[in-house]
Amino acid sequence: MNNGNPSRIGRRLRRTGSEGGPPGLHRAGLAYLGARRAATSLPERLRDMRFTKMHLVVGGAAALVVAIGVSIVLGNLPGGGAGDDAENAALLYNDGRALPADFPGTHTALADLIYAELETRYGITADQLYDEAARPDGYRVVLTLDKALQDAAEDASGQTGVAAIEPGTGAVLCYAGTDPETGADLVGAASPHPPAAVFDMITAATALEAGASIESWWADDDVDVTLAQAVSDGHDGAMDTVAGEYGVETVLDLANGMGLTAIADAEGTVRDLGSGDYAGLTASDLGTYPVPVVDMASVYATIAAGGKYAETHFVGAVLDSSDREIEPAQDVRTNQALADTTAQDLQYIGLGESEAIEDRDFFGVAADFHGQTTESWFVGAIPQLSVAAWANGAAADAGGVSLWRNVIDTAIEANGYEAEDLPGASGAGEDLTAGLGDDGSVDPSGEYCQANPDDAACTGSSSPSESESSSSAEETTEEPEPDPTTSEPEEPDPTTSEPEETTSECTSWPFC
Repeated sequence: MNNGNPSRIGRRLRRTGSEGGPPGLHRAGLAYLGARRAATSLPERLRDMRFTKMHLVVGGAAALVVAIGVSIVLGNLPGGGAGDDAENAALLYNDGRALPADFPGTHTALADLIYAELETRYGITADQLYDEAARPDGYRVVLTLDKALQDAAEDASGQTGVAAIEPGTGAVLCYAGTDPETGADLVGAASPHPPAAVFDMITAATALEAGASIESWWADDDVDVTLAQAVSDGHDGAMDTVAGEYGVETVLDLANGMGLTAIADAEGTVRDLGSGDYAGLTASDLGTYPVPVVDMASVYATIAAGGKYAETHFVGAVLDSSDREIEPAQDVRTNQALADTTAQDLQYIGLGESEAIEDRDFFGVAADFHGQTTESWFVGAIPQLSVAAWANGAAADAGGVSLWRNVIDTAIEANGYEAEDLPGASGAGEDLTAGLGDDGSVDPSGEYCQANPDDAACTGSSSPSESESSSSAEETTEEPEPDPTTSEPEEPDPTTSEPEETTSECTSWPFC
C-alpha cells in the first residue's frame, strides 16, 4: 500500500458524560468523570471480531441474480436507476425493485424525509405518487437506497443507527435505526447522540484549514503531541486545545460545510447549524454535544471525496407514467468544503489496518461515550462509501465497529467495490507550536523538544545561565572602553577597591 505510513488505527478514547438525562442528551459542561474516553485497540477488535457472514452469502447470491436481470432490463437512469421494466410501485430501490408496501408505515421517519425531499426538489407531494387502485398514472420514485445495504443495516437489533453515504454524490445507500421501544428514529436529527472522538476529525480539519500541519504540536493534559497523534491516539485534552485555539464558531462553521446540519446543546435542544446559532456552546465540550448519525456519515463522505461536500439525499430519480425521468426543480447542492490536502491528511490520520477489510485502505475513528448508558461509535470510509454506525446499551457490547463492518462488507461484496489506495500525508501546512502552553512557550524538557532537539526554542536560550552569560558579555564589552586611558584609571584604583568592600557587604543585589 502506498500510504506514506504504516497502516494502523490508533487508540480512540471515550468521553464521559453526565449520569442524568435521557440517552443521547447528556448534559455537557459538567465535570468529566475520569478519562473521558477509554483506550480501545481497534486493530485487535477488527481482526478478532467474530460474527456470521451468512447474510453476505445469501445477499451475494441474490445480488448476482439481480445483477443479471438489471443488466438486461434496468440501468437507463443515472447511477443504475430503473428503466422501463421497473416495478409498478410508488417507491423503488436503486435497482428498480419495489420497496415493501408497508415501508412508509414501518419506516415513518425515513418516509417523511423522502416525501419532504420530493416536495422541495421536485414539487411533488405524497398524494401524487403511484397507487395501483387510486393513481395508476402517478409518479414512481427511484430512491438511492441499496436493498442489500438496507437489509444488512436493519439486521442489527436493539438501539442502533446506521447510515451509508456515497462520497461525491451525497446519495444515501442505507438509513436504518428505530428505537424498538418507542419507534423513534435513531439516525436523524430528531435523536442525535454524543459523538466523542468521532468529532475529532472535524476539529483537526479546522486546524489544517487554518494552515497548521499534521505535525503541529498541541498541549494535552499531561503530554505534548502532534495533531496526528492527538486524533489517532485519542488525546482529548489536545483536541480541546485545538478547538479552543480556533473557537467554537469556526469549528462548527466548518462542520456545517462538511455535512453536519444539527447539534444538540447541553439542555438537549437541537440547533440548526445553518442558522449560525452557537450561543452557549463551548469548544471544550464539542465531543459531548449530540449529533445525527447520518450527518457524521456525510462528514466522513466529504473527507473521502477529497473535500467535496454533496448534499445528503434519498431521491435518485422520479418517473412519470410513461417512464420518463422528471427533471428536478432543485439539484443536489455540492461545494468544495475542504482543501484536497486537508482531506488527504485526514484520511492519513485515520488510516486503518489494511488487513482488516480484505486488504484495502480505509480510514475511520471509533469512540465510546459513557453517560446514562455506554454508547459506541465507528465512523469510517473506503473511497466508494462512508458509513456511520452507532449503538447504545446492550447493542453497544459488540461496538459500533461490528455494525460498520456488517454494512461495509456487504457493500464490497454486493457492489464489487475495487480496493483503492489512499494517498498518504500531503506535507502541507506549518509545523506550528503555538498550541504548546498557555503562551505558546516551549518546554525544553517536553515531548516537542525531545522530538526536535535542534530547534532554537529547545536550546535553553531562556535559561538563567544564558541570561547571566549575556549580561556578563555586556559587562565585558563595556570594560574595554577605558583601556585607552589605562594610565589614568590607575589612580582611582583605591576607590575601586572601596566599592568592592561595600559590594561584599551588599545584601540586596542587584540594587547595590
